[in-house]
Amino acid sequence: MTIPKGEVSKIDEKIEAFQSLPVIKGYYLILGGGKIGTYFLQYARKNDFPFVLVIDRNENAPASEKAQVLNTVNELINILREKAETSLKEETPTQLLQAGGKSKEENKGQETKESKAYFYRMDMHSIPFLLSSGIPEYIIPAVPCHAAAYMLADLLKFPMQEAGIEEKYEESYLATASPEIDNPEKSSSGEIKPVNELLVRPEDSELIGFFKTILSVFPEDVIAGSYPEDGMLFFSYAREGEICLDGCPGPRDRCPTFGRKKPKTITEYTGELVHTISGWVFESHQMKPGIGGLKGVEFKQNILEIMEFVSKIQGDEREKKPEKIKERAFFVATTCTCHGVLNLFYVT
Repeated sequence: MTIPKGEVSKIDEKIEAFQSLPVIKGYYLILGGGKIGTYFLQYARKNDFPFVLVIDRNENAPASEKAQVLNTVNELINILREKAETSLKEETPTQLLQAGGKSKEENKGQETKESKAYFYRMDMHSIPFLLSSGIPEYIIPAVPCHAAAYMLADLLKFPMQEAGIEEKYEESYLATASPEIDNPEKSSSGEIKPVNELLVRPEDSELIGFFKTILSVFPEDVIAGSYPEDGMLFFSYAREGEICLDGCPGPRDRCPTFGRKKPKTITEYTGELVHTISGWVFESHQMKPGIGGLKGVEFKQNILEIMEFVSKIQGDEREKKPEKIKERAFFVATTCTCHGVLNLFYVT
């Protein structure tokens, strides 16, 4: 796909819209209200985290019993807008206090804020709509999928939807739930998708070789799963059949459960892959032993850089585009010190 000179592409419009989104201080978004999501919600409430929102497509998810349930999208958006405005107002005074010689910890000690927790029934495909009100300070994935890859795909697939009336939200929600169409590079509306998953067929010797080159960057003993047909890799310091203990602190240099040394963390190994293929690592920072979260600032920066990568490859009609898929490929990985998952994509 090429963009005529002088025209602003849809991806560039998304870059501008996403760049303008604030990162809302004190906002924790939990993706999934099952066992892990509920466990973190209880931890957050016990430790007075300022503002916690849990989303799950199941309205009866366990987390719904531990938080105030929001019944309409307008309730949700009003709360998020209020939180975003409050965060923005607090930012400048806090910076001035710090400039006056008081530490962040001292400032934090002066704050007395009520901890609030909410639950809202929402499918993950609607996250672009949710983020249109602002990006959380932390995103805690508690779902059985590669959340960062799913969020990226949805952010690139559909226009940035502004938070608005419930009818508009319901229409967009139904659109995302449309059945898949035959052409993998087209969305349900028939438009060409800017990116697609890179699925490597066994008969494609060139891409198989490319996939093996990616594999070669990692030591064999940390590769937990290799699925070229799905464009996915899994990494772990745990071996097949081993189960990590709940609440593991995940030290950087060793595995306390199985007594193994870690020459490098999975995050460090994955970061080295950028010398072979373009890519972005979403690091999962430990929120509490056994549960990790993505920093909103890092999430925003990664998404913007990926959008800019896509825009650069699409370019204008006078620029020569890379013909081979592997020259337009990139990876998205979520990692911590011990484990990781990676998806391959390519610009269409």
